[in-house]
Amino acid sequence: MTYTFIETIAATKPYYVIRLLGGILVLAGMFIMAWNVWKTMRSKQPQPVPAAEPAYWGEGA
Repeated sequence: MTYTFIETIAATKPYYVIRLLGGILVLAGMFIMAWNVWKTMRSKQPQPVPAAEPAYWGEGA
């Protein structure tokens, strides 16, 4: 073999660090989503949503 196992691990270390950072970002996103769902479920009263204006096509728009 050209490279030993340890040399292979040492050569791929930067890629594992990048993979770790990506995984941390995904995990943080999951926690933010869970927090948002939790706060939405625990809200005291529904918030009013204003009615949307109708969309007009053609002349006079």
